[in-house]
Amino acid sequence: MIIRDFGMSTVSLAGPLDAKLVAIRRAGFSQAMISASEIVGHPGGVAAGVCAVRHSGVAVTGLETLRNFEGLDGRLHDYKVDVAKSMLDLCQDLGGRLLIVEASTSSHANTNADEIIRDLRTLAILAIPKGVRIAFKGVSWSRTASNFAAAGEFVLRANCRNLGLAIDAFDIVAAQAPLDDLDAIDPEQIFVVQLSDFTWQTVPSIAENTATKTRFRVFPGEGAHSDELAAFVSRLDVLGYSGVYSFDVYNDDYQQMPPDAVVTRARRAAEWLEETVLRQSLPVPNIECSRRTAQD
Repeated sequence: MIIRDFGMSTVSLAGPLDAKLVAIRRAGFSQAMISASEIVGHPGGVAAGVCAVRHSGVAVTGLETLRNFEGLDGRLHDYKVDVAKSMLDLCQDLGGRLLIVEASTSSHANTNADEIIRDLRTLAILAIPKGVRIAFKGVSWSRTASNFAAAGEFVLRANCRNLGLAIDAFDIVAAQAPLDDLDAIDPEQIFVVQLSDFTWQTVPSIAENTATKTRFRVFPGEGAHSDELAAFVSRLDVLGYSGVYSFDVYNDDYQQMPPDAVVTRARRAAEWLEETVLRQSLPVPNIECSRRTAQD
């Protein structure tokens, strides 16, 4: 069965790009979010990386990630425009129609709203001849847009049809952001939704006899916040979102597992979401089954 409404990021998998694409396709996924660094770092060169994607049978959900673009001045602004043009060219070469842009974390970024809107509009206009849409993503540590609501306000004010949002469920669930905030977003402005669950792990610190807890991402249904994640997806569905869900999951454990084993977990997550959240044909307690499997 081909899973058409879900894709996954290639950064979730270990190994060479070609093997990742084979594993993604074999698991039944019809699309993947492609990391630009994997194309330019392909052993056969950029052309070989592009060829691998275009002949994989896997459609390109989008290209990730342009960072620290907006709010810069002078030579830094010109430098980032050149970087953006290069990534737009690469996105077009791949047959992709979406570029993920993360809100700036640069200490040089100006937080003036008018300048941020100007830069986003400039980027969207550059993307038009390429047939590429820009998905602006708020991140919690950004200086310009620390959440999806702030990013959505900039997108609304920029008023470009090919400029929309990338929303990451991890940021919303981890911040315990109220789902009511989603009501203010036009679902047609949401170009892609990135999904992951998460759990905690204890990491020994340098100080003797102390440890810290850190979050790490897992697939939906495997972590400690499946109920909240299900509520998030359900809310988007009620609001009328009909776009792509992309699994944005990466952790050290998955980087030590064969790609086929990881994509199997991704497929199980997609089936859980379809059956218990979007189609609601099976009872929610299947979450517990996924959790037990992940713990095993």
